[in-house]
Amino acid sequence: MDPEAIKRRRQQQPECSYLSDWQTYSAGIVATSIHNLICGMESGPLYIPMPTGSGKTTGAIWGILDVLEAYPDKRICFLTPYKKSVDSVFSALSEKLGPEVVGHYHSDATIFDKAEELARQVVVLTHSFIPYNKGKLDDRDLFIVDEAIYSTGEATLKLQHFAAARSWATSNNIMPDEFGAAYEYAHAMDVELRETDKKFIAPQNHNELVWAKCIANDFKSEVYRQKIPQDNNVDRVQIFCEALCEGLVFLAKGATGNDNYDPFYSAAVLGIPNLQNTAVLSATGGMLYDIAGSFKQDSSSKNDWKPPSFEHLTLVQLPNPDIHGQYSSWSHPTSRSQAIRYVDWLLSQIPEAQVYLTVPNQVLVQALSSYFGLPQRGEIELPTIVENNGKTIHLSHHSLSIGSNDFKDCDAVIYLWDNHLPKSVSVQRFHTLADEPVTDEQLEDANNRYLVGDYRRIREAQYLDNMMQQIGRGTVRNIDNQGNVGTMSAYVLTEQPNRFVSLTAQYRECQVSCLEGYKAVTQPKGTVARIIQYLGRCERGQDIPAAQVQEALNIQIRKLKSDLENDWDLMMLGYEYKSGSKGRGHSAVFKWTG
Repeated sequence: MDPEAIKRRRQQQPECSYLSDWQTYSAGIVATSIHNLICGMESGPLYIPMPTGSGKTTGAIWGILDVLEAYPDKRICFLTPYKKSVDSVFSALSEKLGPEVVGHYHSDATIFDKAEELARQVVVLTHSFIPYNKGKLDDRDLFIVDEAIYSTGEATLKLQHFAAARSWATSNNIMPDEFGAAYEYAHAMDVELRETDKKFIAPQNHNELVWAKCIANDFKSEVYRQKIPQDNNVDRVQIFCEALCEGLVFLAKGATGNDNYDPFYSAAVLGIPNLQNTAVLSATGGMLYDIAGSFKQDSSSKNDWKPPSFEHLTLVQLPNPDIHGQYSSWSHPTSRSQAIRYVDWLLSQIPEAQVYLTVPNQVLVQALSSYFGLPQRGEIELPTIVENNGKTIHLSHHSLSIGSNDFKDCDAVIYLWDNHLPKSVSVQRFHTLADEPVTDEQLEDANNRYLVGDYRRIREAQYLDNMMQQIGRGTVRNIDNQGNVGTMSAYVLTEQPNRFVSLTAQYRECQVSCLEGYKAVTQPKGTVARIIQYLGRCERGQDIPAAQVQEALNIQIRKLKSDLENDWDLMMLGYEYKSGSKGRGHSAVFKWTG
C-alpha cells in the first residue's frame, strides 16, 4: 500500500473515514483505473477484480469525480443491479456535484421525470434500464458497470410469442410486415431444429435481415407503451431482433427426454453502447470475463494492488445428503423430510448465532418453507429473518439481487445446493461477453451430451461466481487496515466436490475444513483437482517441486502439462506450472507467483 496515496484520498474525501487503510487504497486503485480509461492510458473494455468489501463502489464514485475534474464535459453512466445502490450512489454523487448534474432512475422511481433525469451529465441506473431504453444512453462517454454479466438484455421466447407480437403489430398497423417477417423467420428455425437431432442451432445470414434491423433500431416501444400488452411479447421480439443483428441468437430444444418438446429462442445483448469505454467492477476475480476474452484486467489492480488475506475465513465443505430427484420434485413427503432433517442437523452443529442462509428458490418453496415458518402459498418475500435452533437466520435464495451490506454482521454464511442454470444460459452468456456471433460450428460444443470447451468453463465459473457473491455478504466483507478479511465461516454444500476445491482456490490463505457426522464428505475426483487441493494445503510463498506433488499423490504430472499451464484455479492459488527440461536444476515446478 502507498501511505501517501491513502493520505491524499482521505484529505480529498474526509466523509469516507469509515474505510480502513486497505479499503481506501483499493478504492483509489479503482478510481485510477477509471481515470486511466477515459484519458487513454488504458484501452477497454476493462474489468477491475476486487472482492466484496474492497471499496469498489466508493472507488467508482471517486473515479467519476476525478474524470469530471479533468474532463468537465464528459457524460457518464453508472449501472448497478440494485435499486438501493442506485439511490446511495446518486446521493453520494449529487452531494459532491449537485442534483442538477446527477440524475437517477429505476422502476420504483415513479416520482421522477425519466427524460429530465437522463438529460443530466451523470446518470445512475439499474441494469434493467438497458434492454428497454435503446438509444437513450448513446451520448455517454464512459460506463461504469457493477458486474456486467447481469446487465445483459435477455429474452427467452417461444414461437407463440412471435405470433402474439405479429397479431399486435397487425391489429395496430405498426410495422406489421416486419413483425410478420420475424414470425416467419422464427417458424423456419423451429422447422429446421425439429428435422435434426441437435439440441441447439444458430440462425444463418443474420446480417442480411432488413426487417430485423428495422425492429431493432426503428421501433420505439416507449411511443406505444400504452398500447403494448403487459405480457411484453413485443419488447422481447425487439430484443430478439437486436441480438439477431449481432449474431447472438440460437434456438434450443431444452431439457426434455422425448419428442414432445417446445423449442425456445434465446437472445441476449450486452447493450452497453460504448463498450470500449467501459469499466466493469467484479467481485469474483474476473473469472467470467477472462473466459470471454473481450475484457481485460486493468493494469492498476494487476500491478499495484494486492488481494486481501482470507486467513480469517474458514470454508467448510458439507456432506451431501443425496436427496433423490430434482429440486422441483422435493415437495414429495420423503424428499421434504430429508431436506428438513439435513438443514436442522446443520443448524444444530454450527456455533455461530448470526447466519445468512441461502438455497435455490425451488428448495425453499418445495421443501423448507414449513420448517422456517414461511407461508405455504403465494410468493415468499425474501430476504426475511427467522429464528431457529437458537440462531438468527437471514434467509435468502441464490438468485436474489440484494445489497450486500445488509448482512455484514453475519459471522456465518450457509450456501446449500448448487445454483443450477440451463445449458443455454452458459452458451448465451459466453457469446454475449465474448461479443462474438453464435454459429453452428461453435454450437457443436453445446450439442454434446455435456458442455465442453469454453461453454463448460463459463458454466463452472457461474457456479463459483454465485457462491462467491453469496459468501461475500457476511462479515468477510469487513476488511481491516492490513487487508485481513473479517472472521467468518462459510458452510458450502455442492454436489460436485471438485467445485469446492475450485472455490477454495479463489480465497488465498483461507482455512479449509469439513463437517462430518451426517455423512462422509465426498473427496474430489480427477488428478488436477487433487493437485489443486494439495497445493492449497502447502505453505504459501515458495515453489513446490512437481516431484514432491507426484510422490504425495502417487500420480504422473508430465502428462498433465497442457491442463496445468492453463488452469484458472492454479493461477488463483498463486502458482504457475513450469515444465522441466534437461539439465540439473531444471526439474518441473509449481512456481509461486504471489
